[in-house]
Amino acid sequence: MKTFTQMVEKDNYPKYIIIHHFGGTDKNPLADTSNQTFEIVRDYHISKGWENIGYHYVIEKSGKVTQGRPDLYHGAHTIGYNHNSIGVALDGNFDSTLPSKEQVVALTLLLKNLQTKYTVQTTDIVPHRKFANKTCYGKLLSDTWASDLVKEEDTVAIPRKLLIELSKYII
Repeated sequence: MKTFTQMVEKDNYPKYIIIHHFGGTDKNPLADTSNQTFEIVRDYHISKGWENIGYHYVIEKSGKVTQGRPDLYHGAHTIGYNHNSIGVALDGNFDSTLPSKEQVVALTLLLKNLQTKYTVQTTDIVPHRKFANKTCYGKLLSDTWASDLVKEEDTVAIPRKLLIELSKYII
């Protein structure tokens, strides 16, 4: 039996990398959502009738990066931009907390890789709020927070030991 990745056809031509956070709940916009894993969010999206998780990548608090949709298959994360972007979601609610150091390291490495692979301009690494009436990727982070990560010369001075440790989580 073919996996979801094997069944999809190319219909995404990445120009943007759009960064999300899981955010709060409808009842409590500042709720802590750091317990949300890739599997929990994927199951929720599928329960809504979606074919899979809406994002291409999810980064958990530990720095673990999990690919959801294949890069060249449309996302379900930003209305009007799902066929020309890669959606990356970070676990947590950045209206009330900040990303973990491990998430920042993992996001930086992922962004640099995707930016090179698809020749995405640094100015086109943007928060979800650029295209939606939301605070996503969180009020505590500036509009250029994610794009500034790829501008750092030495990947935000990440210690080599931490990079080796985190590399085992990138699947």
